[in-house]
Formats: sequence, C-alpha cells, structure tokens
Amino acid sequence: MTAADVAGTDARPVTAPGDVLLSGLRRGALLVFLPVFVAGQALAWLTYAASRWYHPYSWFKIGLAETLSSVRVPFTVSRDAGSPGPGAPGRLVVATGALTILVLVLAYRAGREQARAFERRPGAAAIAGSAIGLGVAVPMFVIAFPVTLGFPQFGIERLEPGLWQAFVMPLVVSGVAGAAGGAAVARDAVQERVGSRVVAAVVGGATAMWWGIVGAFLAILLVGAISPGPTGAYARFVSRTGGSGAATVIEHASLLPNQSALVLSVAMGTHATLSVGGEPAVVVSREGIDASHGAGVLLAAYAGAQSNTASFPAWFWAFLLVPLAATVLGGRAAAGDERRRGERALRGAAGGVVFAILCVGAAWAAGIEVPAWADVTNGGATLGVPLATTGVLALAWGVVGGALGAVLPWPERLSAGSATPR
Repeated sequence: MTAADVAGTDARPVTAPGDVLLSGLRRGALLVFLPVFVAGQALAWLTYAASRWYHPYSWFKIGLAETLSSVRVPFTVSRDAGSPGPGAPGRLVVATGALTILVLVLAYRAGREQARAFERRPGAAAIAGSAIGLGVAVPMFVIAFPVTLGFPQFGIERLEPGLWQAFVMPLVVSGVAGAAGGAAVARDAVQERVGSRVVAAVVGGATAMWWGIVGAFLAILLVGAISPGPTGAYARFVSRTGGSGAATVIEHASLLPNQSALVLSVAMGTHATLSVGGEPAVVVSREGIDASHGAGVLLAAYAGAQSNTASFPAWFWAFLLVPLAATVLGGRAAAGDERRRGERALRGAAGGVVFAILCVGAAWAAGIEVPAWADVTNGGATLGVPLATTGVLALAWGVVGGALGAVLPWPERLSAGSATPR
C-alpha cells in the first residue's frame, strides 16, 4: 500500500467541507510532513556520522529540529553562563533550503490532488488545497515540544524552537503552496475569472525564478571549475577541521538553494552582507569581497586570507547572464502562444512583477541568523541581502527581460518545448 493510497488520493474526490478538511489533514500529514520528517532524520544522521558532534540518542531530536527548519521556524538560544562572551539569549533562524523546496513541491502536489473536485470553482479549489497546511502544521507543532538541545562545544546551553512559530510557519508555507496547487487544477476557470494575462504573468514569473535559481547554482559550479583557488581553500578547510569540516559540507549541501537565491540577488546588482553584532563584517558584490570592517578582519585572518579585500576577475561580470537568461526565458513562458506582439510584451513585463515578488520572498527565506558562537564573536551574526533593493532590481530585470523574451523570435522547436506544463 502506497502513501497515496493511505492518504486517499486515489479515492473519489470529496466536496463536503468537513470531508475536505479531514482529507487535507490526512494528505498534509502523510504526503508532506512525513517525507520531510524522514529527510530531516536522514540529514541529522549524516551530520552525526561525519562529525560526532552529539550523542547518538540526540540524533532524533536533531532530526526534529532539521524538520522544523524546513519552514524557517526560529530557535531561541541561551548561552552557558560560564562561557566567555555575551550570555543574553540569541536566535538561530535558518530555512534549510533543500527541505524547504521539498515542502513546497510536496504541498503543491498534495493541494492539486486535494482540489480535483473543484476544477470549475477556482476559489473553492484554492481553499481546498490550502487545507494541506493544517495537516503539516499540527504535527510540526507537536514535534516542537521535545526539541530542547544543547551544544556545549559552541557555548550553547539550550536551543528551543518558538512554539507558536512552529504552528504558524508550516501553516502559511504549506498552505500557500497547497492553495497554488489547488488553483492550478482550476486553471481554465481562473483564466476566465481574472484573465489570461494574469495567469501568464504568474507562469512567466515562476519560470524566471526557477531558471534564476538553477542558473545561479550552475554559475557557482563553473566558477569552481574555472577558478580552482577558492575550491582548493574550501577543500583545505574541510581537511583541516576533520569531522566538523565534513559536517559543514553536508549542511552546505542542504543550503545550496539559499546560496543560489543570494547569488541571484547579487548578480542582479545588490550586495550580500555578513554582519556580526549588528555591524557589517563582510560585504560581497559583483566587484569583489570587502572584509575590512569590524569582525571582518578577524574572519579574514581565520580563513587564511592574505588580504581583507579581494576583487573578482573581470569575467565575473558574466554573472549578469544569470538574471538576463532567467527573465528572458520567463518572458517567453509568459507569452505562450499569444500572437499579438504588444500583448506578448505586456505579458512578459507582467511576469517580471511576479518575478520580483518571488525574488524578495526567496531572499528573505535564504537569510540566516546565528547566535554568538562561544568566544569567537561578540554577538550574533546575520547573512542576507537588502530586501528592498533586491525587489527594485528584480522588478527592473523582470520587466525589461520579460518583455524582451516575450517579443524575441524563438526557434519553432524551442518554442514548442518551452510550453509550461499545466
């Protein structure tokens, strides 16, 4: 018997409100929460096997914490009073990108199945799909209670999730994804209600965002292949720190979507900042890295850098191709089979608005906040990009690139193959 059978996805679609709610609870718990829970446990086991940072019996609770991080549930951190440095409570806030994508994809698919009976009622379809959120939020709230962790090697006495956030965050994240899946079932009816241009804008914006994330990931891989210096330094760090380095690689892999979202923002023209104790320490832009401020000097020395600043090679301007290609492809997807040139341009530009909204959301989710670490830092650290600047730049890139992609002539084979799945 498959999970789909247990969740009732192959049964006759339900339409009664009570049945829809119960079906959403069942689907959310079995088709979304359960796979994410298993993935969180697997990630915790891999980290334990590589680092031995914690006892084997803590593996389960670490896995629960990883599961909660899939929807960016914040953790309150209390430091050991005997540890050097500030003892005030801090926060650990991170969305484990790989798990977040898993939540979004599974919730979207579950919401689509949930709304099969409402193909001609878009509002009801979206509401039915959003019921998935409750099925994810309830078990997420339950698993938050036993999660109380301590990492004395890092000076952390207690690490606990925020209980109300453990319910609200999965409710919102999986509920929105489920509602999107439900609305997708009623796409024809949605198009009749709001117009084909709005639907095309959503398709184009989502397509541009997808290619932006993929393009940023591929660009980093190419940089690693072309410039072996940073790759070698990373490998030496992993080798020098033993199990901690191996655990860093595992956690880094799970955060690659976060990295791609930040790289996309930087490629569009903003900067990523690592701040320590509320003060900028390291700033990364298209031009280079500046670690000459505050704790940045200490971090540069710790990393073995020969200077506090570094300029990127001139060919790094090729990173501009990431948002350009993404928005052009998004514009093509938004235009679809529309023949009128002016309408195609409008759809592509409208897709740029959706792209900007998604970029801001992705940049917010990709941000990381960690508490003061033993005696190394004098305050918590944050990594992220300015959201307002990211939104403005993404809007400009999206509107111009989307309109351009919509009106460019495309080869017939590429045009046919780039149609967005329904």
